[in-house]
Amino acid sequence: MQCSNCGNDLRPDTKFCPKCGALSAQATAHAPTAPPVPSPAPAGSFGDGPRPQFGGSPMGGPPKKSGCGKVLMILAGVGVLGLVALSIAGYYGYQYAKVKLKASEAYTVAIAALKGSPTVAEKMGEIKETGFPLGSFDENANGSGAAAYKVSVTGTKASGVYDVVMRRQHNRWALVTGRVTLADDEVINVEPAAADARTDNTAVDDNPVAPPPPPLPPGLVGGRIVSGGVLNGKAISLPEPAYPPVAKAVHAGGLVPVQVVVDETGKVISAEAVSGHPLLRQAAATAAKQARFTPTMVSGHPVKVTGTITYNFVAQ
Repeated sequence: MQCSNCGNDLRPDTKFCPKCGALSAQATAHAPTAPPVPSPAPAGSFGDGPRPQFGGSPMGGPPKKSGCGKVLMILAGVGVLGLVALSIAGYYGYQYAKVKLKASEAYTVAIAALKGSPTVAEKMGEIKETGFPLGSFDENANGSGAAAYKVSVTGTKASGVYDVVMRRQHNRWALVTGRVTLADDEVINVEPAAADARTDNTAVDDNPVAPPPPPLPPGLVGGRIVSGGVLNGKAISLPEPAYPPVAKAVHAGGLVPVQVVVDETGKVISAEAVSGHPLLRQAAATAAKQARFTPTMVSGHPVKVTGTITYNFVAQ
């Protein structure tokens, strides 16, 4: 047997080579196996420390609880409370508006005419309930106004929808037209109550004939004013009148003559609708006041002129 290190001849029972001192192969085969020695842990270097997890918490540490869920729950609670508050406010607002409108003169006059109609009593019986009026109400500080609305009505015999057109003059409301449409499409016309009957003999058809001009304004008689007849073609500026929403709701239309007085400079100083649909008169008079004319000369001197401006409203 030879030494595996230097090649020296060894006896069979030799454990170490006498020449180089190396352990013989036979001793190596019978020697106990030593446990492995763990390699030392590498020294720490930059970038090798514990790294945080995604979201900012350290690796291996307990996850942080997010406050987003609590915020959403709070917002949801606030939203629910807001909806409840809005519902309550809307309900009481509706009830207040309902009581307010039903107590108005425009409403009570129309309902009085409805309940006083013999035809309504025959077809519908006694009126037991009236609904919320839906439409337009226009009440001006000068005592004028107009209204057009619908209201549901229930009688002991039948139910229907009441269509109303009203006007206000001198701070008083009066029924212009009233019509009840029953469930079977039968129509009942409602006439104004006796206390609300008009006494001005005003025609309400869509194509009225202009009545004779009213008397001249005080202080403008004699040589200081002349009659100009129909003035539409003599205007240098003639704005179109606005179509009132209440008139549009009932498809009102037709001719509306407006009596005007034009001063020495060509400016309209007075305008009054003398006939036509009641819901169109105010709009026509307002437009006529914006008209302008070339001054009228008599013997070299400018004079006032009275005449008529006629507007034609096309029902929409």
